[in-house]
Amino acid sequence: MPHPFKPKIAIITGAATGLGAAIARELSAAGTHVIVADIDLEKARATAVEIGGEAVPLDVSDAAQVEALVRKTKTEHGSLDLMVNNAGITNCGEILDLPLNEWRRVLDVNLWGVITGSVAAYSVMAKQRSGYIINIGSIAASLHNTLFGPYVTSKCGVLGFSKVLSIEAEGQGVHVSVVCPGNMKTRMVSEDKLGWYTPAVAIEDAARRILMGAAEHKRIIIFPRYARIIDRLERLNPNLLNGLRRGSVRDWRQGKEQFKTTTTADPPRSRSRISLLLRQRVKEHLIKFLLRLVV
Repeated sequence: MPHPFKPKIAIITGAATGLGAAIARELSAAGTHVIVADIDLEKARATAVEIGGEAVPLDVSDAAQVEALVRKTKTEHGSLDLMVNNAGITNCGEILDLPLNEWRRVLDVNLWGVITGSVAAYSVMAKQRSGYIINIGSIAASLHNTLFGPYVTSKCGVLGFSKVLSIEAEGQGVHVSVVCPGNMKTRMVSEDKLGWYTPAVAIEDAARRILMGAAEHKRIIIFPRYARIIDRLERLNPNLLNGLRRGSVRDWRQGKEQFKTTTTADPPRSRSRISLLLRQRVKEHLIKFLLRLVV
């Protein structure tokens, strides 16, 4: 179903690939001029050429870069109608095993990148008395996945920050939505064999759901159905999901030596593979837990 959300000028961070690129395609097809902002300029250019947009290099952990891009967009195009703070990274491991620089690396991108992008865009939109900010969070803000401490912390921060901003900004004519999705078919997740109980949503479908939610001025956009169930269970009783959280830690510790060997051999690839393995373990525990609730 086509979405009715048609801003004139949009900035999307982390838009070279994945969800960001899918949102860019949807918006461009609706007539939006999209600024594809990404730390990988080569891939950003490819996406921009595909959609007829504009590519810019951007490291969201650098506040000066983000602020400069927003100012430049306002100056050159006359307005900024949509800011999508999508760029994100992750890591994994027990809290005592993660050095502080790993925490800073994730928080600088996932949380401070969102805050910086939102504040910079809001400062322009408040003067316009119009605009929309979409911040990409995660269902991890409700699931609180063990072994992903920095990522979970960042996404909890994004959720809280966005809820506060949405109330403060509404009187200025600025709408704010935070998106808390479950699995999406990104390159990393597609390598994993997902169970029927936690299906991955195609990024094109995810993009449409997000933009439909924005058109309806939803403050929180959660999908698919199992993600909404997790969110409701967590709000019902924060202790309900502790069994699957403990199961993830137990599985991690049991297989730690195997993971260590992989990490030593190929650090970049191992981090992605460990994330996949852990997500699969979490899903296995989740379905067992939900079945116990039903039975």
